[in-house]
Amino acid sequence: MPKRFLHRDLSFEDTPFSIYLGFEGTKNYTFFNCSSDQEIYWPSNIISCLSTEYYKVLVLPTNWSQPRLKLANCTVISTTLVPRSFEWQEINQGFMLAWDVPDCRYCEERDQACGLTKGKSSTIQCLHTDKVSSGLSKAAKFGIMVGVGIPGLLFFVWLVLHFCNRTVQGQNPQTITVLSTLTSQQPSKVVKGLDASTIESYPKTQLGESWELPKPNDNSCPICLSEYKSKETLRTIPECNHYFHASCVDEWLRMNATCPLCRNPQEK
Repeated sequence: MPKRFLHRDLSFEDTPFSIYLGFEGTKNYTFFNCSSDQEIYWPSNIISCLSTEYYKVLVLPTNWSQPRLKLANCTVISTTLVPRSFEWQEINQGFMLAWDVPDCRYCEERDQACGLTKGKSSTIQCLHTDKVSSGLSKAAKFGIMVGVGIPGLLFFVWLVLHFCNRTVQGQNPQTITVLSTLTSQQPSKVVKGLDASTIESYPKTQLGESWELPKPNDNSCPICLSEYKSKETLRTIPECNHYFHASCVDEWLRMNATCPLCRNPQEK
C-alpha cells in the first residue's frame, strides 16, 4: 500500500469508488530515501515495509520545511496527495473508500436498508429491515412453512397409521372390540367460540388513505400475515386492544373464545 501511494498507483477509473476524504480533504506528503546512518527524529513516519538495512524510507508533510534541514543524507523520491485523516502508522490496515452511485443515505436516515430496483442497475429502493435480514417477506416465509410443513405432517400421519395397522393385525379380535367400545364411550370435547352478536359488538375501524393505525408499528395482520391496506376494515378486541382484519378475526372468534395474539379469554 505505501508503495502504491509513492508511485501514485491508486487509480479508481471505471469504478464507482474514490478515496474517502471525510471533512478534512487532502494534503501533500513527500517521500524521502535516507541512508541508514541518518538520524531520524520522527521514527513513527518511517515506512518499514519499504526500508531495508541499507536505507530508510521516510514520509513527511510537504509543508514541513524545517525538517528538511535535518535530512542531510536524504533525497526526495516523490510527492503525492493523500487524505488528511490518513495515519501512516496504520497504513497496512488500508483506508476507507466512498461511492456516490447508488446513493443510500436517504434509506439509512429512515433506518431502512438499501437495495437496487429490479431492471435498473443504478436506481435504488428502500427496504424494511425484516425483509432484508432474511431476504424473504413474511408472506413468503409463511408460504414456505406451509409448503414444507403439510407434506411432513401427512407423512407422519401415514407412518403412525401404518404402524398402528400392523399392530392391530397382530392383536386378539376380542381385545380390539373392547378397545373400540372404550374409545366410543369417551366424551368428545366440543370447542365453541363466541356468538355472532358478541363478535359484532367488538369495535370496527376502516382505514383511510393515510393508514391511521392504532399502533403504527403493527402494520400487518397477525392471522393472515398480510400488510394492512387503505379502505380495509379492522376489528379490535376490547379486552386487550389487539386488532386484526375483521374477516380474519371474525372467523377465528366463531371457533375460539380467545384473542389470537395473546390468548386471553373473551367474555361470551
